Amino acid sequence: MKKIYEHIEIDRRKMINLFMFQAKDTERVIPMHFHSHMEMIYCISGSLKVWHEGTVTILMNNDMLFMNSNVPHSTQSITENRVLVLQFPGSFFANEQVTIQLNTQENHIEDAILSKLRRLLMDIYELHISKGEYDYILEQSRIIELKYMLVNHCSQAADIPPQIFSEKQQKIKTIMDFIKEHYTENISLAETARFCGYSEAYLSRMFHEYTGQTFTEYKQILGLEKAIDLLDTTNKSLTDISYETGFPNVKSFRKAFKEVMGKTPYEYKKSNSI
Repeated sequence: MKKIYEHIEIDRRKMINLFMFQAKDTERVIPMHFHSHMEMIYCISGSLKVWHEGTVTILMNNDMLFMNSNVPHSTQSITENRVLVLQFPGSFFANEQVTIQLNTQENHIEDAILSKLRRLLMDIYELHISKGEYDYILEQSRIIELKYMLVNHCSQAADIPPQIFSEKQQKIKTIMDFIKEHYTENISLAETARFCGYSEAYLSRMFHEYTGQTFTEYKQILGLEKAIDLLDTTNKSLTDISYETGFPNVKSFRKAFKEVMGKTPYEYKKSNSI
């Protein structure tokens, strides 16, 4: 399961981190997490559900989505897909003092610009994996061209004072880390609020506003991701799994599993054993 705060190493010579994935497991949900690096997602084919900034975006064929630094997000491949992800250091647009607003499901951007962005992304991918000794130089040039396109066509002035933004980041990071550490103990909202020094109402409101999920939804996703791992790798009973993953009883575990996965734990286990 992904860490709640995801540390990303950027290849200084290549300027970015990049990976391609083709999902065939359409049931896994990557729990809400965040990182200091910016992330650009290009759904080449299929579809990908992304929870981010309190909203849900369903990326379809050729859709693109840009997430700025420290935006909590969660993803699920709801169909088989092919997705390219680029991760940029948080300082990538420091000189320009802008944030990038790119969501092709919402923003209107000229088709010619979108086509050029897609070509650039695929060029960068091919150069990134190339074994050519000096192809990284060409890759750098394409990345700079991509930066130019994003700044010119998809940016707005950064209007949040950095110190205020960082305070919000630290608050939510503390909360998410605490829940991750204690969700298997069925930690309550009240206990979490006491640990963080907030009222239950304030914690609940802030958490939902920043992550797009309620406290209970986030805790359940962590538990379900762990439960899936136990179903895949052990023969433990549903009773044991429910208690090991923070659910108070088997009934609540079955209900949450069915709501998120679309099938019961038994049906999931049976389908994966075929």
